[in-house]
Amino acid sequence: MSDANRANVFAGSWRLSATRRLWLLTALGSALSGCGRPDPPQAAASREAVVLAVTPYAGAAPAFVAVARGYFEREGLSVTVQHHGSGKEALDAVLAGKADVATVAELPVALAVVKGHPVTILATLSTQSDHAIVGRTDRGIWSADALRGKRIGASVGTSGDFVLDVLLVRSRLSRADVQVVDHKPRDLADALVRGDVDAIVTWEPYVADARRRLGDRAAVFPSEGVYDSSFNLASQRAFALQRGEVVRHLLVALLQAEDLLKHDLAASESIVAQALRKPPEEIHELLSRSRFSLSLEQHLLVVLEDEGRWAMKNRVVDAPRAPNFLDAVYLDGLAAVKPRAVTIIR
Repeated sequence: MSDANRANVFAGSWRLSATRRLWLLTALGSALSGCGRPDPPQAAASREAVVLAVTPYAGAAPAFVAVARGYFEREGLSVTVQHHGSGKEALDAVLAGKADVATVAELPVALAVVKGHPVTILATLSTQSDHAIVGRTDRGIWSADALRGKRIGASVGTSGDFVLDVLLVRSRLSRADVQVVDHKPRDLADALVRGDVDAIVTWEPYVADARRRLGDRAAVFPSEGVYDSSFNLASQRAFALQRGEVVRHLLVALLQAEDLLKHDLAASESIVAQALRKPPEEIHELLSRSRFSLSLEQHLLVVLEDEGRWAMKNRVVDAPRAPNFLDAVYLDGLAAVKPRAVTIIR
C-alpha cells in the first residue's frame, strides 16, 4: 500500500473513531447527569386521587407526617386534605361522599355502623389514654362525685360522650344525675371558661387547652385505666372493595410515617406542631401519650361491640338489633402490607 493510501485509510479511521467518541461522550454525560438524583416523581396526572379528611388531633399524626414528607406521592397518590373539627365530622364527610377516607376514633364508626352505614376501618393508626372530664373548682367540682346535678358539656355522638358514661359509672352516677349540654369539640373550652357549663368531657388537645385557660380553677379527671381510645383510618366499604390497591398504597405511606414517628421524634414533632398549630413542647407531651402502630386487633372488634350496645341501650342510636361488626373492619389491605398486625379472627 502506498503512503497516500495509508494516509486515506488512517484519516477515515480517525473520523469514525471521532464519531464514536462523540456518541460515547454524549451517552456518558446523559448517564452521569442523573447520578445521585432521585427518580422523577410520578406525573400528577397519573396519580390516584384521594380525598383525606383529617382532624386536629395528635392521634392522626401519621397522616400529617405522610402528607408533609410526600409519602403519599411516592406511592402514586394525589391526596387532597380536608380539615375537620372532630373525627365525627370527618367521618360525616366520608358518608356524604365529600371525602374518601377519614381519621376518626372508633366510636363514631360504631355509631355509624349501628345506624346501618357501610363504614369500615382500614387500620388503627394509634391508641391513647387522653380523654378526661375538666371541671370548675369554683363550681364545687373537686371530685367526680361532685358532678351530680351539674351541667356537663359534651360532643354527643363522639368518644367523649361514651367516656362520660364510663366515668359517671365509676363514680356511681348515671346520665340521669347530670345535665348534658351538646357542644362541638372546639367550642367546649369556651363554654367552660364562660361558665355556660360546670364541666366538660373531651380529649386532647382540648383537655390541655381547658386546663390552661382555667388555671388553678381546673379539676381534671382522666380516663386512664378506664378507657383507651383508638384513632383509625376509615372509609365506606365500597371504597375499600373497589379501590383495594389504593388502600394498600395509603397504608404503605402511613407505615413510612409510623417509622419516622418511632425513629425521628424531633422531625415528627415539628411536622405535627405545624399541622396542629401548637408549640413543640405541647406536641411532645401529646405524642408521648400515643402509641403509633398500624394494626387491626381483636380488641378493636370487642370495643366496637361494647360501644354499639351502649349506643342502643342509651338511645344514642335507634336500631332494632346489633350489627355484625366484623363487616366494620377491612382486613385485606393491612394484611397485604403488615400481616402480623392483623389479629382479628375472621
